Amino acid sequence: MRVAWELARRGHLVRSVRLGPFVPAVVTVLILLVVRRDGTPDALGDLRLVGLLLALGSGYVLDDGAAVTLQASPYGLARRLFLRIALAVVVVGLLWTLMLVYLGPSSVGGGVTVELGAGLVLGWAVAVWGRRFGVDQPGLVTSPALLASLLLAASLSAKAPMLVGPGPLWTDAHQRWSWLLGGAACVLVAGLRDPAARWRVTGRV
Repeated sequence: MRVAWELARRGHLVRSVRLGPFVPAVVTVLILLVVRRDGTPDALGDLRLVGLLLALGSGYVLDDGAAVTLQASPYGLARRLFLRIALAVVVVGLLWTLMLVYLGPSSVGGGVTVELGAGLVLGWAVAVWGRRFGVDQPGLVTSPALLASLLLAASLSAKAPMLVGPGPLWTDAHQRWSWLLGGAACVLVAGLRDPAARWRVTGRV
């Protein structure tokens, strides 16, 4: 933790993370805050738009040009990647909270937050496994993967609706989003494990 704190305190962590892809989301939030200052007719649409941009931007935080150099570092792969994910969570959390507070109490806020979480974790899982398979800039893979997942969710609307509005299908749809979030989290955790590590089995004689 001391090393992580020093990296964050001295600004090395922020400088090493690609924050540029977050710019469209930041600009969109600012535009919406101005345009919707008299109230929004479509809180669900605004939140989903911001959530998609945040998820697309977050996929690039795991791009690490120094990954090869740091392979021999005692500071493990999982810790290095987790630090980058934690920084993305801070940025996303601030922007998302700003939107939720601005829009005020809404019945869709909780559900769309689950959708955002699923998109974020899915993108990070794709990026982590892309890096394990030799992709130097896995962020370039996450964008088409997330957009393809979104199209797949839309195409399955007849059998397993996920992109729905408030109504009788809302709860069931977000149970599916929760399952997607949990599954993506398991894949992400598996990908964070250092490929050079070996499972150790201990026993008692």
